[in-house]
Amino acid sequence: MKLQFAILFLSISALSFAQKTVTMKIKENTVPCEGVAPMNCMQVKEGTAKEWSNFYSTIEGFDYQPGYEYKLKVIKTKRQGNIPADASAYTYSLKKLVYKKQIKTANESYLDKKMILSQINGKNINKGKVYLTIDKAKNAIYGKSGCNRFNAGYQLKGNQIQINLLMGTLMACDPESMQLEQEFKTAMENKKFEIHTQGTAVHFKDPKTKKVILAFTIPTEDEIWAAIDGKKWKLIQMDNVGKDYGKAGLQFDAKSKKITGNSGCNNFFGTFSTVKDQITFSALAGTKMACIDKDAAATETKMRHYLSETTLRFDVAEETLNFYKDDKLVLVFVKQ
Repeated sequence: MKLQFAILFLSISALSFAQKTVTMKIKENTVPCEGVAPMNCMQVKEGTAKEWSNFYSTIEGFDYQPGYEYKLKVIKTKRQGNIPADASAYTYSLKKLVYKKQIKTANESYLDKKMILSQINGKNINKGKVYLTIDKAKNAIYGKSGCNRFNAGYQLKGNQIQINLLMGTLMACDPESMQLEQEFKTAMENKKFEIHTQGTAVHFKDPKTKKVILAFTIPTEDEIWAAIDGKKWKLIQMDNVGKDYGKAGLQFDAKSKKITGNSGCNNFFGTFSTVKDQITFSALAGTKMACIDKDAAATETKMRHYLSETTLRFDVAEETLNFYKDDKLVLVFVKQ
């Protein structure tokens, strides 16, 4: 009897030793993470930890809802025996819900979308020479500053954004474009803003005065295709080389999702599909005339390469239709 009692006592002691109660904060959103397979992880701070870390396990008795921050008392138990390689060394169970607090998240609907400058320091800008995209995945801003293309890093916290130094090309343009570029860089570079959105309008405000410094508009998909559809577009630049490319050009029929054109020597036709600002060409076919002109033959080879079974990013700006491959500008067409 005494032996059984001793064994029971030791078992209880061992279990107690393997368990402890910890405080755990749970963030209001999950993040992609890599466990045994790709998954979404809760973000937690255990005990006095100051940084959020990915949580690859589960908490028995806890029902997580995105959009809420939690503080919990959790029983953390060390697993006994052989632990599988894909399992946590601990199990977790809810002891007490300390609080559940709803977190208001910032509107980030403007991210990863082309925004065209419409106003700077109260002055209307109507020519579409300045535009940008805030790329969340690459943590970069890129676009055109009036004359030159630019990119910059940024830090985003809620609706507050800090813009870093603008880096870009150094081309010279007409005086009006150069002046606009200088105004934009002065207003944008190394500045902090509050971002406010309303519909397709995006305002960059001074955090202290709440004055709108820069105003942008996001073109709708219908507006973009209204500018493209049915128009004849002539090739004027390929792989950063601008020149007369002869007959090379294209035309879209948005309703039937068909594309026709000339690639330098031969006429071609095919179909296309789009997802937001991504376009994929398929089933391209055409005439098979021999290209006697070497320049025309080279144009055809490159142009058909970019339009054959590939996905490109596209946008419309200042009467030009632009195509990008991995963020490199590869084809530029002008409206005829």
